[in-house]
Amino acid sequence: MRRFALLMLLLGAAPLPAQDIPPHPDQLKYPPLQFDVPDAAAMRSVLSTGTPAYLVEDSSLPIVDLRILIRGGSFDQPKGKEGVADLTADLMRTGGTTTRDPNTVDEEIDFLAANVTIGVDDVSGSANLSILSKDLDKGLAILMDLLKNPEFRQDKLETLKAQALDGIKSRNDRTSSIESREVNLLFYGPEYPINRLPTKASIESITREDLKAFHASWVHPSRFIVSAAGAFKKDALIAKLEAAFKEWAPKPEAGPAGPVTAPKVAYEAKPGIYCFNKEGKNINQGRVTFGHLGVDLRHPDVQAIRVMSYILGAGGFSSRLMQRVRSQEGLAYDVRSDLRPGLVYPFPYKIVFQSKSESCAYAASLCLEEIARIRKEGVTAEELKAAQQFYLDAFPGLFFSTKMQTAGTYAQAELLGFPKDYYQTYSEKIAKLTPDDIRRVAQEQLHPDKFAWVVVGNIAAIQAGDGTHPVRLADLGTVIPVPLADPFTLERQK
Repeated sequence: MRRFALLMLLLGAAPLPAQDIPPHPDQLKYPPLQFDVPDAAAMRSVLSTGTPAYLVEDSSLPIVDLRILIRGGSFDQPKGKEGVADLTADLMRTGGTTTRDPNTVDEEIDFLAANVTIGVDDVSGSANLSILSKDLDKGLAILMDLLKNPEFRQDKLETLKAQALDGIKSRNDRTSSIESREVNLLFYGPEYPINRLPTKASIESITREDLKAFHASWVHPSRFIVSAAGAFKKDALIAKLEAAFKEWAPKPEAGPAGPVTAPKVAYEAKPGIYCFNKEGKNINQGRVTFGHLGVDLRHPDVQAIRVMSYILGAGGFSSRLMQRVRSQEGLAYDVRSDLRPGLVYPFPYKIVFQSKSESCAYAASLCLEEIARIRKEGVTAEELKAAQQFYLDAFPGLFFSTKMQTAGTYAQAELLGFPKDYYQTYSEKIAKLTPDDIRRVAQEQLHPDKFAWVVVGNIAAIQAGDGTHPVRLADLGTVIPVPLADPFTLERQK
């Protein structure tokens, strides 16, 4: 009997006839992906406090995941108190509450096998709870205590301030840190909130009272948007949230948490190649970023820009930049275009790569050639089809792979003020694109005459070139040496 069963198994696993196997994987045929975008309205409720809540029942596991988005973030820090947002969020989680010391909080969370985090970003913050469904009441009580009643203990504050100062001290140790800081400064200007970074003076000036004041202005149900998925009944969870949020005193401005906003970017980078010298025995590569300010998510051509970027340099090994700079010339391990739209304010359009110091200029010249080519010639039908297929196939997994991701996707969309039909029309807009659309947006969105550059590394070696190719950095634009900023003050070193 065993032999018979084994024989049947082998016969069942027999390979397809050779004539049925395509000669190359890219010739495999799949049926079109059918995906219905989940209905946001069906999962959205509004609590009596005005708090929107996206709740999805999912009994596949005895777990509840809950996230509270908080309107506002580091952009709202008072001038001179840069760093207070991060310190507030960190101490809300690690500093204990008025009734629980820090060790008690950690012990209770560990005993419940739960995970609790609190963080802050530029325009928003979040508080997250993951816990067994049977312990939801206990976990929710802890999370509410952390959000509503943080103690901001002085000893914990001093520890975090010391850690922040250590981080400030090492700001210029890595070329990647220098690059990211200077790119933001170049494209947004010194007055934009993203460039109001902590300094030694601002960190040292922060007190418990500053944390209490920021917390009071930041954390309130009128500023919340909730998302949750797991083993709960929707009506029961709504009742739990109602009870928890009613403990807060009403605020005069209480109401539904509308979309977050950011100041308009009123700065335009002056074209040029801004060079930041950083030498060291382990620094044999240069970091190069160039581009100009882009658009935000509300731009009508956002999907065409996304697809154009994929073909140019965001599509990994299939992208033009990777093929030209890495595969053909071997000049960079990674080279890419980053033309992502900003979520609230515009992000920069950037070309980014690292290369051996002596080959940076030549690699950059190849990138410029590819930008010129896509602006002049556009893309092929095959390139467009591959890029479209990537985004169409990836769409469900990017935003709706789990019930919790689905709830979180719509909560974030409401927080950030996405167009109402953004997800419903996402695939349709990508599928409708033509090669003419891609060439048009390449011409309208990429402006080489406006490119500003950040180059970090051994500038003498980068300017010297490699002796094999005639391209020098000065051939690509005006070279502007810039001294590194003092890590403690962010003032330029002389």
